[in-house]
Amino acid sequence: MSDAGEGRAHAAVDPHVLARARARVLGVPSVPVSEPVPPGTAGASDGARVWLLPEWPDGATPALLEEYETAPMPLERAGQARRVLAAALRCCWPRLDDLPWPGVRAAVADVLEVYATMTRGDAELARRWATGELRRLSDTGWLLLDEAAGTVRPGPRVALWPEGSLASLRDLLHRLPPPPRRGSTGEDDHE
Repeated sequence: MSDAGEGRAHAAVDPHVLARARARVLGVPSVPVSEPVPPGTAGASDGARVWLLPEWPDGATPALLEEYETAPMPLERAGQARRVLAAALRCCWPRLDDLPWPGVRAAVADVLEVYATMTRGDAELARRWATGELRRLSDTGWLLLDEAAGTVRPGPRVALWPEGSLASLRDLLHRLPPPPRRGSTGEDDHE
């Protein structure tokens, strides 16, 4: 290999680009809270783990990211996914005056029930569709889904929402059907 070729082979990769590439392949990895957050990532911690989220350039709107085919949340049915996320937040964010992260665990059945009451048509079909969306939202870091336990809670991407953007979300969640009281696994009572 020539000297020029060796120089290119050893060139440093921008840590932001590397973090975004890892996120596209691995999803949202987590590390113990004792480990450092690598360059190019933002850490979202719940006290026990730190989820490593790629940092996007300042001013990178979702439309700009889509234009470059690097959408931070690739979803097939974005509208439906947003409704499922809203139903999950309604169950996992019981005190809307608090921040949504880390939230509380909620029963998946409760989230599906809230979602089914938000939709028209066959409630059982809506629950099946929503179950698939819960998995996709978990894969992209918007939710943390524990299928074995049948619970869900807000994902690390929620931790990065700026406080100023939460007012309209709080207003929306106040208007959604309340979660059933019977299945909550969080330590807090729902409103």
